[in-house]
Amino acid sequence: MLVLFDIDGTMLSSEGVGVRSIEETCEAMFAKTCSLDGIPVGGRLDPLIWDDVCAKYEIKNTALLHDEFRKRYVDILAKNISAVAVTVLPGVKDLVSALAATDNVTLGLVTGNYEETGRMKVEQAGFDSSIFTANAWGTDGKVRNELPPVAIANHDEVGPVVLLGDTIHDVTSGKSAGCNVIAVCTGSHDRGRLEASEPDLLLEDLSDVEAVLHWMTNIHNQ
Repeated sequence: MLVLFDIDGTMLSSEGVGVRSIEETCEAMFAKTCSLDGIPVGGRLDPLIWDDVCAKYEIKNTALLHDEFRKRYVDILAKNISAVAVTVLPGVKDLVSALAATDNVTLGLVTGNYEETGRMKVEQAGFDSSIFTANAWGTDGKVRNELPPVAIANHDEVGPVVLLGDTIHDVTSGKSAGCNVIAVCTGSHDRGRLEASEPDLLLEDLSDVEAVLHWMTNIHNQ
């Protein structure tokens, strides 16, 4: 079985340090005050957020400019993230530990983060990012729906796939790829929005680890 985790709002909370670091990066590049107000970020790809910033401030976007943004953002996030409390959300640590110790289970990350920033956040939360081996990052697709198939393709075995996320984008992208989707109300989208996206399982959080593992076992045995 392949189990795929979104990062922000699903595994951890980082006090909005990613958004603030993007704003700080853009301010350093453009020499003007920049804000992500009005730009949706939850469940979206970092390159698309960058595109929206450029559109908002009427900046001509190029591949070279995006590369510069990415490099600067990685450095600024590394500086800022050490000064905030990155909180592992309820149940996640125990769930990841249990899954990592289970035979025939592979872990992966499906996230809108760049690989550098995604691994940074996971490591700062106390996880060993190397245990996640079937991954898809924000640069692996042009839209969120293209990410789960990338992670699945990075997994050698055939079998059920479970995707855990906190936004409707996680749910719809997972369902479009044939994943069994667990949605949690620990991030930016409330229960009503998540319920309307029709996940296979909707939870307040992952604190009942045994129940989540039991649900996954039933999926595996179907």
